[in-house]
Amino acid sequence: MFAKIFKTRVEEFSIGFGPSLFKIPGKETTFRFNIIPLGGYVRLAGEEVLEEGYKDTDPSLFYNKKPFQKFLIAFAGPLFSFLLGYFLFVGIAGVYGFPEVIVERVGRDSIAAQAGLEPGDIIKKANGDYVFNPSILELEIPSGNPLELTVVRNGEEIIVTLIPELTNERAIFTLYGIEDTELLNLKNKEIILLNGEEDLYTVMSRMESGDPIELQLEDGTIIEGKLSQYSYFLPMYETGIVYSTFSNVIAKGNDVFMQGDKIIEINGVSINNGSDLQNAIYRIQLNSDELMFAVSGKEIINEYKPFIDNTLELLVERNGQIIHINLSKNEFLDFIVQPGVLEAPYENWHPKGIEALTAPIQWANNLISLTFRSFGQLFTGRLSADQIAGPVGAAAIIGQAAMVGFDAILNLTALITISLGVFNLIPIPGLDGGRIVFSIYEIITRKRVSSKVEAIVNTIGFLFLIFLMIFVTYNDIMRFF
Repeated sequence: MFAKIFKTRVEEFSIGFGPSLFKIPGKETTFRFNIIPLGGYVRLAGEEVLEEGYKDTDPSLFYNKKPFQKFLIAFAGPLFSFLLGYFLFVGIAGVYGFPEVIVERVGRDSIAAQAGLEPGDIIKKANGDYVFNPSILELEIPSGNPLELTVVRNGEEIIVTLIPELTNERAIFTLYGIEDTELLNLKNKEIILLNGEEDLYTVMSRMESGDPIELQLEDGTIIEGKLSQYSYFLPMYETGIVYSTFSNVIAKGNDVFMQGDKIIEINGVSINNGSDLQNAIYRIQLNSDELMFAVSGKEIINEYKPFIDNTLELLVERNGQIIHINLSKNEFLDFIVQPGVLEAPYENWHPKGIEALTAPIQWANNLISLTFRSFGQLFTGRLSADQIAGPVGAAAIIGQAAMVGFDAILNLTALITISLGVFNLIPIPGLDGGRIVFSIYEIITRKRVSSKVEAIVNTIGFLFLIFLMIFVTYNDIMRFF
């Protein structure tokens, strides 16, 4: 829009990303429709200052525009990505609403339990802001500052104040080559020695998968095996809240399960909610000689022992009747991990009145802030680059969202649109953010950047972006296919 306002020649107007599906030539602009219908871009005449076929004095070239015009043209792309994201979230709020954030359980003796939070409580606000997703609430916790929660319990709103507590160092171990795993009982016991040393985290930092490991517990128990996997977590603030994210009720059946089936037991282990089902899945994924356990400080706070038999015996409640179902581990896992298979344990709430506008805008603002923070962590090394998804990954994720429902597709589309807006603002040559930096420089210094310097910098930026695209596409293929 700003390109047209300032009479800049638009050579190509593209909808979506990736390979072209078809093109419609125009008098001055070619309209291109791409295979991935997310976002879009325009190619302006004179963006590349050393392109052949242009006259230096041509007033329709982007390069020849005034600095403030270049700034507005470059900023328009990210701006309209944000505006489209806001528009989509307002529509989503009106039609589908937002999922409730429900407390599934609270940790024993945790801060949440001491404050009086109970299973089934609905967290509506935190420090006056709406809570749309547990991950957004978790962003408030690392500061350690008090959280004032507006909680809905039995239809009434109450205020609960939490002060997050700093945890110990924590780790999750997976060992193999363990004998008689079903006879072990590790929970709530302390590890005294690991390979003969007291500082288990220092020892683990030197170990690799396949290394022999020997644990000595406080009761004299010795566990010998080999290291399969190890994850380490720095001390962090937490509240002890476990949120409801999925249930133990089947939403989409197959030739074994019916819609509405409720899994209530697996191999004699009671399944009352999504957390119980998740813990059972951990156990199902373990081989018969494997053992997984979580450690806080030196105390083992959770253990996951494998189900030895390859056949699972399930009790399922169907239409008020209890039925028995036998499945192999692989058959059960192949089914249960599919998107949309399990019912959500919550309902959606619909903002009313002015909330129908303010709530989705706040949700979009939260996502913009989170995306900026994620990119910041990426460039500071706190976030791994292989966690980025490119066009191939986006297409795969959208395909998974389609299995859940159209509302999931809309939410994902809005999120990707906002993320593209943030990405375009990164001051990398070749992106709108890079052009914005050049424009600000020209506004402040009142000097035009040398065409050769700008061309060289843009070329470096484009090479970086090409490398990044190849990298994320490779990761997408390895991750999703």
